[in-house]
This record gives sequence, C-alpha cells and structure tokens, in this order.
Amino acid sequence: MLISERNLRNENSGFLFNRRRLLQKLNFWAEILNRFKMRWILLILCGLISAYAQASQLNNLLPPVRLAVVNSFGSNLSVRYFNGTVNAIAKAVAPRRLVVQFYDQEVFLEAAQNKGFDLAIASSGLTALMTDASGAAALLTIINSRTPDPNHANAGVIVVRSDRDDINCLADLKGKTVAVSSTKAFAGFLAAMGEIQAEGLNPNRLFKSVTATHKPMTELVKQVVNKEVDVAFIASCLLENMEADGVIPKGCLKVINEKKDENFYCKHSTRLYPGWILSAQPTLNSKTLRKIMEALLQLPPGKEEGSYWTVATDYDQMNLLLQRMEVRYLEDRTIGWMLNYYRWYFIVGCGALLLIILNWAYLAFAVRRKTEQLRKKVEENREYERENRKITERIEALEKAKSIGIISAMVAHELKQPLGAINNYSEAILRQLKRGKKPAEEILTEALSEIKSESQRASEIVEFVRNIGRKEPRQRKRFNLESAVEHTIELMKRLGRLNSKCTLTGAGNLFVYADPLNVDLVLMNLLKNAEEAVRNQQNAEIKVEIKNAGADALVIIEDNGPDMTDDQFASLRNLGQSSKKDGLGLGLAIVRELLEANGGSLKLVRIPSGGLRCIASLPIALEDKDGPG
Repeated sequence: MLISERNLRNENSGFLFNRRRLLQKLNFWAEILNRFKMRWILLILCGLISAYAQASQLNNLLPPVRLAVVNSFGSNLSVRYFNGTVNAIAKAVAPRRLVVQFYDQEVFLEAAQNKGFDLAIASSGLTALMTDASGAAALLTIINSRTPDPNHANAGVIVVRSDRDDINCLADLKGKTVAVSSTKAFAGFLAAMGEIQAEGLNPNRLFKSVTATHKPMTELVKQVVNKEVDVAFIASCLLENMEADGVIPKGCLKVINEKKDENFYCKHSTRLYPGWILSAQPTLNSKTLRKIMEALLQLPPGKEEGSYWTVATDYDQMNLLLQRMEVRYLEDRTIGWMLNYYRWYFIVGCGALLLIILNWAYLAFAVRRKTEQLRKKVEENREYERENRKITERIEALEKAKSIGIISAMVAHELKQPLGAINNYSEAILRQLKRGKKPAEEILTEALSEIKSESQRASEIVEFVRNIGRKEPRQRKRFNLESAVEHTIELMKRLGRLNSKCTLTGAGNLFVYADPLNVDLVLMNLLKNAEEAVRNQQNAEIKVEIKNAGADALVIIEDNGPDMTDDQFASLRNLGQSSKKDGLGLGLAIVRELLEANGGSLKLVRIPSGGLRCIASLPIALEDKDGPG
C-alpha cells in the first residue's frame, strides 16, 4: 500500500522553497515600507508578487514528475539516504513539480503495471521484475563507501538474536519462524531463499512459518530483538545503520551464514548483487531523462555515507537467481504470456494427452472386442459344461451299474457263509424234529441265535448294495482299524481273491470313526487291484501298513507290480477310468466316494522301482465318539 506521499516543489528557488512563506515575508516588508510611507516601493513589490503568482499558476498546469521510492528501510532512513538525490532530480525537472511516493514491494509492482509513476528507486531484483512487467528501463546504480562496487553493492542478511545458541548455520533454521517485509523483496527475501536453496536445503519446507509483514525492514529487526520471531531477512548495511543510530544495541543480533567479500564492508549472508537502481518509465521523454542523469552523475558523494550514482554492468548473478527462484515475469503472467512462455510444455502435454486418448480409445476398442470374444467363449464353455455334465452323469450311471455288479458278485460270496450257516442250523433242528426228538433248550437257543446273527449280517450286506444305488449315508461308529484290515485280508484269502504274499504292519491299537462295511469294501477293492497288478510278477508281494498321522489314520497298500507309463498313471489319477481290460473292481471313483463319505481321502503314488502305493486316510475316533456320524 501507499505509505506516504510528499510533494516536493521547485518554485525557481530549490527543492524545499515554500511559496506561502515567501508571501508572508513580502507582506512583512511591505508593512514596514508602508509605515515609512514608501508607497512607490510597495507598488513595485505588489507587481512582483502578482507576476510570481501568475508564473506559479502557469507552472501548476504542467504535469508533475512522479518518483516512486520502495520503502524497505522506513521513511526516516529512506529520506536521509535519498534526500540529495531527490533535490537533484527536482532541479533537473524544473519547472515541473516532483512528487515523491513511497511504496512497499507488492504495491510498487502493481503501480508499475498501471503506470503510476515515472521514475523509481528500488533494489536491482525488484527493478528487474518491474521492468519486465512495465517496459521501464534501468538507468543508474547508487553506491556508497561501504559498497563501492556497483555490480556488487547489495546482499541479503539473515539475522537472529546473539543469544540463540541453537541457530548457527542455515540448517539450524529448520522449524523456525521467519519475518520478511514481502515475498517480492529481493535482498530481503529472494536472495536469502536462493542461498538456502544453493546449500541443498528446501526453502519451502525448512521453516515453521514465513510471515510477510508488509512493514519496513527496521520493524523486522525490532521483532527479532523483542523475540516476536526467530529470524528476519533484511537488506545489507541496514543492521550497521540501525546500530550506528542507536536504534538497537550493538551486537544484540548475529548474522547467519556470514560471508566475507572484497570491497563490501557490510555483514551479509548471501552472494552480492547490483545495488539500488534508478529506473524510468516510457512516460518521460529523453530530454528530461538526460537532464536527470546528468544531474545525478554530477552529484558529489554524500557527506554521511559517501553515496553517489554510477552505472552497473553485471546483472548475470541477479538474473540467475530470479530464474532459479522462478519469479521472473511474475507480475505479467497473463494467459497469453503463460501460453507463450510454457508453449513447449503445453505442446508436449497436449501430445501426451493425445497419445493417452488414442491409447484409451484403442484399449476401449480392444477390451470391447475381447469382451465379446470372452462372452462367446463363456457361452461355448457353458454349453460344453452342460454336455460334459450329461456325459459325466451317463458315465457315473454306467460306472455305478458296473460297480454294483461287481459288488453283487463279491457280496454273493460273502452271503454264502451266513446263508450256509442258517441252512445248516435249520436242517439240524428239522431232522431232530422229524425223528420225534425235542432239541435241548440250550441247543435250540444257540441255533436260533446263530441263525439270527447270520441273517442280520446278510441283511446288512444287501442293504449296503441298495444304499450304494441310492447314495444313502450309513451310520458310522468307532472300531479298531487293524482288526478290520485283518478280517478283510483273511476273507479275501478264504474267497481265493488274495493269493499273493501279503504282510500287515503298523499301529495295532488305532481306532477310526467310519462305516465298517464301507471300509471293508474299500480294502477289498484296493487289495483286489494290488493282487491283479502282481499276478504275473515273480516274488509278488503286497505290503499293508497302518500309520497314525495325527488326526487321521492311514492304510497304505503297496504292491511291486510292473512299471507304469505316464499315460497309465494319468488314467489312474483320473478316477473312474481303468488301465486294465477287466477294470479295477469297484472303480477308484467309488473307492474315493466311499472314503470321502467317511471324512477320508485317497492318494495314489507311483513307485520308481515299479508298482503303486495307495494311501487311504480315515479320521481317528475320539475316546467317547461312538454314535451316529
């Protein structure tokens, strides 16, 4: 915002000449002369006053020359530092008036775009931003005895309290609060942030907070002294001036990352850049600019600091900093400028976007085509599944019929014993009755009990065959697995279906929870398969082993039959198919079904030396588990 405005007028007598004061003096002398009755002199004076008033009124009609001064140091320091400059410019632009306006950095750039001034005094970096935005031209650079080199006359300073032992380098600034006059200030912000970036630190994430106060830098120094903030960014030589004027105690602040440079006698934290610059807008004609430049170049050095105007020639470091910090042209970033400045980025971005769109369109087309193909494939697979289901059902029906036939043949042998026993007991009782003898009660009771037991066994066998056809579950119970295996082996031998050497080893006191008849049929089928496999082998042998596998009991039936080809073994693993002309008895599919119905499983392993190992698992029974499953 506009900080202050002073109209410094030149009325033929200099920068601070006041017309009202002159009129008062003339009226005073006129009164004296009137007392001495010197009326003729009074008339002359009145004529002079009238002529002067007319000349002043004519001068007021000329447009003033507007001088903008960036108020980085406060009004008092700015007036003292640039007083000689302002007086010299005022004389050079006479008879036009000179109007001095003080701005902070933000409003200064806005005023430049709106052509709010004709001349400006600002830092080199801020001047560069302003000239890019408004078309102004840099003219002269001011230096003094502390900064005699115009190309290296300004720098940034990072100050903290001297008693802050925790802050000694740039890395120590992490997490600290910082006060700056403006984020557009060159020495007071950009130079310091550029130095931090050059040290490999991220200036955007280093600090806890950065506060733009929009106040002169003298106020920032006071905030650090009063512990209102941890750190302040200021311009070079301001610290020395405030200590010399007694504004702050000498030595109460220290400079972080202090540098030493030749021909620069102020403490500073950053690289050196050109000093403050006088610039002119296109609103001033060349004749007026020539007078101003001649007046400033002929201006003798100031009495206090020896300041004078000269020409700077090296702006490379300043331009590199502005480009690195990406702040050049900030005040003129219109849409047209952005399109022009970033045109290659836009071209590459549009090209990438076009490729993405084309790729998306191609993928959408490919996905749609693939989806249609998959849909047709799914329909075909569903049709195949329906056909396979029908075929599987027919195969299962045939397999079941075949299995029932085989079971019936096996059951017929099994039924001979109970039926024969029933027949024998019945005939014995009938013969005694025909002879007129009454059988003893004990003999009659024993015979009837045996008849009942054998008939019950025959009934169970018949019922089991019926259940296989209906797939109805049977009741499971707890029984000794070894006894069941021994019984099956003996039965197979008695029926003449197990003629090879057969050995039984393993756990003897192992109880399982299953349907005993199901287990008998599984064992019969696996033993029959093993017998058929070793029928033509020399030293034919079948090994049966019972193992405890934790929660399951294993019955391992191993034969030393001939080697099996991959196709033969694959056909075995495809349960329900046979590798022999006369099949595999029940069929491994039925064996597996019986085992799974009792909570078990079937596994086939090919033996490298020849033969097959069948592993049937059944759940081990708990101690108190003896009911229906």
